[in-house]
Amino acid sequence: MGTFEFTDKKLNKELYQVGQLKKMKAGEVLMNSGDILKYIPIVLKGSIRVMAQNEEEEEFFLYHIYPGETCAMSLTCCMAQRKSSVKGVAEEDTEILLVPIQYVDEWANHPEWKKYVSTLQAQRFSELLETIELLAFKKLDEQLWNYLLKRVQATGNNVLKITHQDIANELHSPREVITRLLHQLQKQKKITLSRNTITVISAL
Repeated sequence: MGTFEFTDKKLNKELYQVGQLKKMKAGEVLMNSGDILKYIPIVLKGSIRVMAQNEEEEEFFLYHIYPGETCAMSLTCCMAQRKSSVKGVAEEDTEILLVPIQYVDEWANHPEWKKYVSTLQAQRFSELLETIELLAFKKLDEQLWNYLLKRVQATGNNVLKITHQDIANELHSPREVITRLLHQLQKQKKITLSRNTITVISAL
């Protein structure tokens, strides 16, 4: 089991008393857009890929949640008493601690919890701005390369078990365009392609 600790011993004790351990397999869905959130997920081990999802269930990659982190979108939705606005999927075999949402407010008197929440929200805001910048100002080939690097960073494994259609769905682009750009990256010797597998061999 992965671990995560606050230095505040009282807060840390409460965290593991009320939190429920959940183990997820790679590819397992943690939450969908529109779900009513009853828990805040804190990642203990592994990582969660977070995507925007519209009413037609079209998806777009936003960021990853790593050990010791939670989903700022979930925190925001819980505090505003709104349904989830994102989809979360286990990037790899992952362990999370599910904290009932009422403790988001109850722990507000713990300085360390307040700092934890505010720091994560600021970090996610920065990552969302980076995503918006990619969408607004970068070409699709740059978006694709950034996406592949983020997926590799999330697992520490440069071999991605993923189809061209999967990438197309998460970058909201035609599969044919993604396939063409992947072959360009292969010609540049940044990746190698095989059936349902992409190996990232260069970060230059």
